[in-house]
Amino acid sequence: MKFNELLSQKKIKKAAVAFLLTTAMVFTVLPSVSAAQGKGIPNPTVDRSITIHKYRMDDITEAKIRGDGLEQEVPEVAVPLEDVQFKITKVRDDDTSKQDTSWNPVTVTTDATGTATYSGNSKLPMGIYLVQEIDNPAVDIKAADCLVSLPLTNPAGDGWIYDVHVYPKNQLKPEPEIDKFITELDNKHDTCDISRENKWIIETTMPDDMATCDVYEITDVMDERLDFVSGSTELYRVDPEGNRVKMRTDGYHIDEPSALNGRKLRITLNDAGKKEAAQSLQEITKPEVYSLGEDYKVATINIEFRTVLNKKAEATLGEAIYNGASLDYTNNLHVKYEQQTIPDDQNPETHTAGINLVKVDSTDKKIVLPGAKFKIYRTESDANKGVNAIKDPTDHAKDWEVTTNEKGEARFYGIEYGDMGDKNNSREAVTYYWLVETQAPQNVNGVDYQLPKKPFRVQADFVSHLEANAVTITNVPKYDLPFTGANGSTTLLIGAGICLIAAGALIVIRIKKSKKAE
Repeated sequence: MKFNELLSQKKIKKAAVAFLLTTAMVFTVLPSVSAAQGKGIPNPTVDRSITIHKYRMDDITEAKIRGDGLEQEVPEVAVPLEDVQFKITKVRDDDTSKQDTSWNPVTVTTDATGTATYSGNSKLPMGIYLVQEIDNPAVDIKAADCLVSLPLTNPAGDGWIYDVHVYPKNQLKPEPEIDKFITELDNKHDTCDISRENKWIIETTMPDDMATCDVYEITDVMDERLDFVSGSTELYRVDPEGNRVKMRTDGYHIDEPSALNGRKLRITLNDAGKKEAAQSLQEITKPEVYSLGEDYKVATINIEFRTVLNKKAEATLGEAIYNGASLDYTNNLHVKYEQQTIPDDQNPETHTAGINLVKVDSTDKKIVLPGAKFKIYRTESDANKGVNAIKDPTDHAKDWEVTTNEKGEARFYGIEYGDMGDKNNSREAVTYYWLVETQAPQNVNGVDYQLPKKPFRVQADFVSHLEANAVTITNVPKYDLPFTGANGSTTLLIGAGICLIAAGALIVIRIKKSKKAE
């Protein structure tokens, strides 16, 4: 496939295409009949060699090397590719489609400089050689086969090149991708109570050289409002059909977040882990070329872990708490790809809300009431029964109960709102709670207050914590019932005495009437 034709195709999916240093391939240049005679005849005693150069370049416009068999100056931006293998086969001079069986094919491997050389007159008889790149799972489009005449006519056409340099071209496969979700795959939004857990899922695609790549490492920097749950990390390999297999823990190393490492979670696959993960690649049929916008069957790695929402989230109620991740990958040709990071607008998030309340006198709302206590419930039924109150964030063994301060204020900060999938600032992200007053204010300016008979319904959303949205709850003063020794009680006793006297008179009259009847 011509290079221009390759560029005209859709580019590699979500990747900066990594092209190798490209030049025109060195095709067979056979001496003409006249050139093979007289002074143009090659000297069979001169040492002969074939040198193959492999480089990677991200910007193909920098590749300006001529493919004339001479050694070229390589651009500074070119990166040598090590461990690329090539097979060299001698073919027949009269029919290059057939192998010259008098010479055994050899395999050469590029070194750290991206160079592989095969030399020696006894090793390389004069003739025509087929140079073929050996398949490598890190390479998307390997170099085209090329024929090399040894020796090769020089560019001027008046002499011979005995040390022929070849600069084959090809295209590396795109780097693996990374994404992240919360609670379940494909979900980007969820909510949480403070001191409760969220589950996060990092999903990375596997490269074709998963089993042999140099580096496959995932990093996740924890937000300061999220506390990592130690020991919660689990890895799964997932085939293209979605079948998940939990990976052995000896196949990767985990560095858990801490203050010393900048709150970074780092998971690094070792050789055993890479080979285990690659088992989920075995049934995939690979395309000839990876193109932008196409959906391919891919195998993935799922990394799951949990975090607890801590008290620092109280300072950012109603705001999204994002958690991203990045992937570092170096292929088996030792090419280190650019770190893959989830775009900010695609990171998953969790969020939490707050409720403010103010307690006042029902007859005069300027009188604030300290000392009132409240519990909070998720359902009206539980509130009426007084069961299943939300637990205290600082002690899950007891109910969450707050007390109004000297300004009559109390708050429940750090409660979930909305449903999974709701964005933090969505108008649909609303949850209702029920407050039950468990202790009425007492002796406020000498006045005691009654407990309300019903729970109060309150709304939690991304602005419910604001002072302007505080919920006002009133208390009715206790009724002044008369007590023994007061004027009111004397009057009642006198009235009761009169009633008793009247009742006695009625009984006497009834008895007398009864006797007369007899």
